[in-house]
Amino acid sequence: MRALFILVALLAFAPKASACDVCGCSIGGNYFGILPQFHKHFVGLRWSDQSSRSTHSLISAKKGIFDNEAQIRSVDIISRFYPWRRVQMLTLVPYHDFHRIEIGNETHNQGVGDCSILANFILLDSGDSLHQRWKHSVTVGGGVKLPTGRAGARDSEGKALHENLQTGSGSTDFMISATYTLRRGSWGLSSDVLGRLNTTNKNGYHFGNRVSGSTKVFYLKKIQEITLLPNAGVFSDYSDVSRDHQLYAQGTGGTIALATFGLDIYFGRFSAGYTHQIPVYQDLGGGKVQSKQRWLATLNYNF
Repeated sequence: MRALFILVALLAFAPKASACDVCGCSIGGNYFGILPQFHKHFVGLRWSDQSSRSTHSLISAKKGIFDNEAQIRSVDIISRFYPWRRVQMLTLVPYHDFHRIEIGNETHNQGVGDCSILANFILLDSGDSLHQRWKHSVTVGGGVKLPTGRAGARDSEGKALHENLQTGSGSTDFMISATYTLRRGSWGLSSDVLGRLNTTNKNGYHFGNRVSGSTKVFYLKKIQEITLLPNAGVFSDYSDVSRDHQLYAQGTGGTIALATFGLDIYFGRFSAGYTHQIPVYQDLGGGKVQSKQRWLATLNYNF
């Protein structure tokens, strides 16, 4: 068993200069994590929770005073299949629950999000070699995020919800990725980089293109029929400023780095995991958005 770390960062910041131009919500934060049992198919569920706070004043942000609170809870159906020996197909179908409180006003929206499909080609895999102490695997690939989520939801008064409270982006976006995994004995290192090229949706809004990267160290420990995989590392994400009808959208774009800590457990055909992420550096929305700690949990069936 070896680790494959694929990261799909689908964060997006507020699109329009309105009463919620830096409300702090985002579309997902979808994240595959360390995927179980490299050569097996699997289907699974993942639960995730992330929250943030924001303000319209940079001076208030520097003082630690924030007007808005936002929370995103998601349940995702994830899967991996091998149509051919060196080709992996990964899919993700998310369901989002958005909740925001802005100066006492509460907004809530939920529904199916944008689905993602990725295909990875295994360039190198020496894991089965009995003559090499160092085991390597390299994959490259790409994919597409489809506009399956609703992008035109409205509130009870018929007013269109803010872009960051929509369960879908309304655009078809493209991804390219590369992953490298190194293992010797029970220890391993997994690194990846992923870029996302976004297109303009029907409302004339273009979410900023993104580049994400991560590195994790993991350790394999087998106890009778159970295998434990504790892991720790760092994840970083950079986003360009978004554009609304070719005009730069205020309060968008930025950089964040998070320390990650997790534990995966493998037992028979099942695996379960938990990952916690803590921001160690962030400059989001021009300093007006502050991301809090995040967590995600998974349960997979391997076959």
